[in-house]
Amino acid sequence: MPSRPTRRRLNMTLLLIEIFVLSVAAMRLSRLLGLQRLTISAVFLAAGVVLYVLNNLLIRHYIAQRIPDFASTQEAAPGVQKWELTAGLGVVPRWVSHLGTLGIAAIITAVVPWVIAFFRP
Repeated sequence: MPSRPTRRRLNMTLLLIEIFVLSVAAMRLSRLLGLQRLTISAVFLAAGVVLYVLNNLLIRHYIAQRIPDFASTQEAAPGVQKWELTAGLGVVPRWVSHLGTLGIAAIITAVVPWVIAFFRP
């Protein structure tokens, strides 16, 4: 099992790859369907929000299903909620976590072109 810094690097690499793939998909969709940048951004933003919310709902579901005692926002220690203690234990399947990173990548892909266009002279 990789150490914590290696796992973080892998997750960041996965996020960057997803952003790249979604950027290319956005470009291809706009050319193929003849859609404007605003429409593609709105679709990616909506998809990102839906995936992120679905990720959170699935995380809560799996924690409640597999370890019901930890499915609360009670503090187990000062500043640490009970559900946070399940991180890294395999309670939530990996594909659920990948949905969350895909949602974040879709949101970044939707927002970054507008930020760049705003600051471009």
